[in-house]
Amino acid sequence: MTAAGARPGDARDREPAAPPWIGATDLHVHCGPEGIPRRFDAVQLAEHVAQSGVRSLVLKSHFTMTSDWAQMAHRLTGVRLFGSVTLNHHVGGINPLAVRAALGPRDAAGPFLKVVWLPTVHAAAHLAARRAHGDEHDIPASWAGGVLPDAAERISDLRPISLLDPAVAGPLDQVLGLIAKHNLVLATGHVGRDEVFLVMDRARRAGVRKIVVTHPAHDPPGLALADMQALAAAGAYIELAYILLDMGSVSGKETARTFRAVGADRIVLTTDVGQVDRVAPADALARFADALADEGIGLDEIRTAMKTNPWRLVGDDAT
Repeated sequence: MTAAGARPGDARDREPAAPPWIGATDLHVHCGPEGIPRRFDAVQLAEHVAQSGVRSLVLKSHFTMTSDWAQMAHRLTGVRLFGSVTLNHHVGGINPLAVRAALGPRDAAGPFLKVVWLPTVHAAAHLAARRAHGDEHDIPASWAGGVLPDAAERISDLRPISLLDPAVAGPLDQVLGLIAKHNLVLATGHVGRDEVFLVMDRARRAGVRKIVVTHPAHDPPGLALADMQALAAAGAYIELAYILLDMGSVSGKETARTFRAVGADRIVLTTDVGQVDRVAPADALARFADALADEGIGLDEIRTAMKTNPWRLVGDDAT
């Protein structure tokens, strides 16, 4: 029924726009089973996608590749999730063979692997930050609902992985070459500020076209706003993750300030959820959208950063 005084097609007669998280692709969702207890396995996440209105997710594990999980979930549910591999010691560190293995699971649409993460729990910057916070292990208990997981390793027993180590240069260039060849996304993981800038330069020279700076406000990498702007200007996407708001590490106001300073075209909004004590991805995306809208970020801008940009990076038709 047309509102009084309105003509057919008038804005007052149109259906309300869908919430900005409908059709979103979340590039950062933790999945089990792995060495840290997780709320969901890949099949449960695929079912969640089918029921929620979210378009897809990238599955992340600190321990193993997830492209095989994505393939199995797709076969069982028909939902296409995407896989990743994180270059911690569990897969041999900066190891091109791990990337090659993760590229194996595929179907007619291509490999399920979409994201290669630089080291997280074994990154030198991560271990230094954990030690500075008084932790003795690479994985804090807070990541597992307050219980130290059996997979946690003592920091003193680990060899930190640093991209500044000359011995890493050769394998890193091989990894970057594979990322470029297969048009994958390079995500910076938990490396430090100087390493982010180093790998940005090396990746561009290697022909990598898609780079995401992982939760840059977190420590590590602890980037300043000017750093984020410089990286975005050089072609990287800046990840803003809901989990930092949920933990109280950053405020909605601070997140909105970063969003505006970088610009929607270079932002990807993710959740970084999957922990046993956190909400499901669709709920986290909805809360994130609400928090940003409350700070004056426009819904179209949120859609760009939550829907358009992530799909441009990992969609089946991504270029």
